[in-house]
Amino acid sequence: MKRKKVLIVYATAGIGHKKAALAVKKAFDELNPAEAEASMIDALDYTNAFFKWIYLKVYLLMVNRLPLLWGALYYFTDNPLINFIVAPMRRMNNHLNSGKFRKFLTQMKPDVVICTHFFATEVIADMKEKGALKTHLITVVTDYKLHAWWIEDGVDTYVVGGDDAGNDLLRWKVPAEKIKVLGIPVEPVFSKALDREKALKAAGLKEGVFTVLVIGGGFGVGPIEEIVKAIGSVSKPVQAIAICGHNEHLARRLEELKKRFSATVKVLGFVDNVYDYMEVSDILISKSGGITVSESLAKELPMIVIAPIIGQETRNSDYLASNRAALKLDKAEDLKGVLEGLASDPSKAEALKEAVRRIRKPRACYDVARLAIDFCAGN
Repeated sequence: MKRKKVLIVYATAGIGHKKAALAVKKAFDELNPAEAEASMIDALDYTNAFFKWIYLKVYLLMVNRLPLLWGALYYFTDNPLINFIVAPMRRMNNHLNSGKFRKFLTQMKPDVVICTHFFATEVIADMKEKGALKTHLITVVTDYKLHAWWIEDGVDTYVVGGDDAGNDLLRWKVPAEKIKVLGIPVEPVFSKALDREKALKAAGLKEGVFTVLVIGGGFGVGPIEEIVKAIGSVSKPVQAIAICGHNEHLARRLEELKKRFSATVKVLGFVDNVYDYMEVSDILISKSGGITVSESLAKELPMIVIAPIIGQETRNSDYLASNRAALKLDKAEDLKGVLEGLASDPSKAEALKEAVRRIRKPRACYDVARLAIDFCAGN
């Protein structure tokens, strides 16, 4: 029997979209279905070099250097009237810069496409509507609230992280039968129990001490120094892990800073086993990107979010806070009192964990892969 072709597509505009795609690919390979085989590409690799460069650079510039401008653009373009005006121009721009991508799709003729970024969704949906491509299009929304950029008539199935995003789709008049609330895919390892004792030993940490995990993302951004200072000032026994990503300057600063504290602070650069550190932690302090949130939910790890970037991060943190699965603070100065309370009263942390358990969907990567497999088996 000839195996059907499943194409998983992301776009490198932030790391989260790629991580979601990779999670689905790993789950697909683990399931190893007889009906289908999967491949994965970055859609931006099939655009011209300038478009790819500017697409990523503008996004990173805005979220890291011009967050207020990014927030204004994010909410402005989410207005239905503005989207109605702007969407045709955006689609035209994407069409002009996606020639190689469209050619690749017409030659490959995938039976199913799974998209984790709206750029690819928009291009493929447009091709479907024009009769240039026949495929089953699954779009995985990688945040917990929806934005107008994701809305396309040519999408056959939307996968969303929770009921909030599902209700957003309904408000955009997307038929309920197109909506699957399966969660945001994270790598399979996050859904599996790990050796806590081994992870504690490897990190040089003690069992029974309240443990705080601080993550600054791949680039080590955010008020990490202020957060570590707050941890160091807590009077109750605490220990911390600070992951600085590729920010070597920050790592050096924290190594100097931690000498002032009695608390144990483990400073790390870029790591590819964050799940081990989540396994041994009681609370995560981090940005509220969709994938980071989903990884923490999968590991039953509640979050503290401090001053999220206006836009998708504020919406993600609002989703967590409304479900009582995270604490949202306006500034790092408020952190000391919160950590004092959590470290001194285990029931507070346990209440947060219980809320996490109610909304977590740790096996989303498998469920998305099975969506594609089921379609291939039935067609």
